[in-house]
Amino acid sequence: MAGKKKYVLFFLLLALCLSGCGMSSNKKDSRIFTIYYTNLSGTRLEEKNYTPKSDTFDGILEELLYEYEYPGYGDVASALPTGVSIDGYTMGVDDLQVDFSATYLGLSNVQEVLLRASLVKTLVQIPGVLRVRFTVDGQPLTDNDGREVAAMDEDTFIDSKEGGINSYHYVTLNLYFSNPTGDKVVKEMRNVYYSSNLIMEKVIVEQIIRGPVNEKLLPVVDPGVLIKNVQISGDVCIIDLDSRFNITLNDTDVEPETCLYAFVNAICDACDVKGVRFKIEGDSDVRFRGQVSLDQIFERNPDIIEASGAAEPLGEVILDEEGMETETVDRDPAQGTADNENLDTESHTSSEILENETDEENAGGSSSGSKVNNSGVGIDPALVEDNP
Repeated sequence: MAGKKKYVLFFLLLALCLSGCGMSSNKKDSRIFTIYYTNLSGTRLEEKNYTPKSDTFDGILEELLYEYEYPGYGDVASALPTGVSIDGYTMGVDDLQVDFSATYLGLSNVQEVLLRASLVKTLVQIPGVLRVRFTVDGQPLTDNDGREVAAMDEDTFIDSKEGGINSYHYVTLNLYFSNPTGDKVVKEMRNVYYSSNLIMEKVIVEQIIRGPVNEKLLPVVDPGVLIKNVQISGDVCIIDLDSRFNITLNDTDVEPETCLYAFVNAICDACDVKGVRFKIEGDSDVRFRGQVSLDQIFERNPDIIEASGAAEPLGEVILDEEGMETETVDRDPAQGTADNENLDTESHTSSEILENETDEENAGGSSSGSKVNNSGVGIDPALVEDNP
């Protein structure tokens, strides 16, 4: 594949390549690379092994990129969507910069993240390449706030120890937070990537604790509240939180019922349960904020939901295997779930697309101008009718 190639500190890289850094002749497996493709439906990553014929950095890179773009297998497809091309690359000290054509900006979120994950995981295997940085038509890749997306490395995309690369699901949730007066809850939609090792109920609780994206809404609990346990017993979700859950937030007038039903309504909307029971430090025999007995099952309360009169913002969150947030993106509701009638009931996987925080900078969201199309991305059908 042709492309403009510049090498900084060429002799340093050459030394790394020839010194046996992962390529010594007495290590048979060091010559085998894993190339990451997608399945034919483009919903998850698939692995294929490849042994380059070349012994040089340049040759290995060219071979991997060619095999990546033109897989010689009938059961996989390139993660590089039709119409998008790699126009060139530039090698720095330890960063490989890859430049996409301008058509990259038209990718759906799932296509974009699968492309990033597959290409980064493929290229960081080359000795000397520690990180991959992306540009589009020669310009730095940016998130929706115009911030440059950080270079990505092998730790950016996390494997599940149990489920491997196909262990993450993508779902749109109706979350609820307090209105400014504290007496009603308001719906805020949020797209979430979450590990199959997490139950959805816990994902919802985590998201509500983290608070709203919409600055006009109020959080219902202190963001420092710890989750002791979330479990399902029959048709009831049991949420056990630490003692901070029972503390009223400073400078807010959020009523106890508003707080409780923010959790109850969100869980009942998304999950196959009839109600929610709360515990604080393992105990239900508690009066929540001195007013509401927790020794009961709370069922969905539609009367406490305040109609916003406009489409709620669609936030997008990526979680790691521990439920920790690694990325948040705000979406235009007009670009939200466009083809919900085509969604099936099983959450498709987006293949360890969880973009992990780094100490120096966050990888941010989708590129500026990127469209969102959730068609076929496993949104829970129970949520479809509530989407604006």
